[in-house]
Amino acid sequence: MAWLVDGRYETISMAISSMIGDVSGMICDGASNSCAMKVSTSASAAWKAVLMALDDTAVTGNEGIVAHDVEQSIANLCALASHSMQQTDRQIIEIMASKAR
Repeated sequence: MAWLVDGRYETISMAISSMIGDVSGMICDGASNSCAMKVSTSASAAWKAVLMALDDTAVTGNEGIVAHDVEQSIANLCALASHSMQQTDRQIIEIMASKAR
């Protein structure tokens, strides 16, 4: 969205940083209806992040997993998703299995 609206690297970087700061805690729980809601939430958050970036505002490198460099912010998000979420995945499966009993 930021690329379509403005196309500047700075705007795109700020929008990405804000998105990482905003929806990085969202989890997939394998439920199709709630997944559709999460897509809607993410699209709204993306537009909000673009509007913030156009106003020269973003989540900064002083907050949460967002770094001062957008590439490092992306790497931080990848580390969170690939390592820390393993226990979350097991817990979600356990909850879903207990509902099937």
